[in-house]
Amino acid sequence: MDINTIIQIVKEIPLDKLNDEKTIKKAIQAAGKANGKTFSDAELNKYVQQFKGFSSGGSPLSLIAKLLQSGITMGQVDEIKKKMGPK
Repeated sequence: MDINTIIQIVKEIPLDKLNDEKTIKKAIQAAGKANGKTFSDAELNKYVQQFKGFSSGGSPLSLIAKLLQSGITMGQVDEIKKKMGPK
């Protein structure tokens, strides 16, 4: 998946909608579509729950650990942080 596309889609979610399932589903579907993927309802629901967990207090360290487990390097994590911009 193209991380730039995903970052852009996530940045477009209004802060007050970070826990709105309908908004999150649309964002996940858009990310999938941009990368030629479609998700089943079960996959979509799983990703929504994961996203809600991270957006509502999930530790950034736990997210980094999951990214590293999936094969992303610390260099790539640093690149993602740069692309997300200042807090």
